[in-house]
Amino acid sequence: MVLSLADAVAIFNKWKEDSAEILVVIESPFQQSRRGILEQGIDWALGLQGQMSEASIDPIKKGKKAGTVYVTSADRNLSLSIGLCTFVYEEPREAKPVVRAEAESTTVQRSQCSSPSNEVFCILRIT
Repeated sequence: MVLSLADAVAIFNKWKEDSAEILVVIESPFQQSRRGILEQGIDWALGLQGQMSEASIDPIKKGKKAGTVYVTSADRNLSLSIGLCTFVYEEPREAKPVVRAEAESTTVQRSQCSSPSNEVFCILRIT
């Protein structure tokens, strides 16, 4: 299901209220000006397991800074600017049959955020 920025922020805030454990996985596609170091087509990737500490919309700001998500773990913090992202939300039972069993055993909910510059953020609720 495709979500608006406001709907995505509402889901992320629900995860915060629930003190849910989440996993954020981010990757950026290969850029012509750089060499892919992780695998063909991927320029960089990052993962962080922790909890949602804030998800907000700033009506004064425009562009990518209009929405922000903050994730914290025991030793790291991550801030994502999500104002221009598109959001797709799904629950494990909605996953494709080939990955449904694994999705149901490892995640509760999933939101995929895609930025205009082609970075992809997968934010998974794992508890």
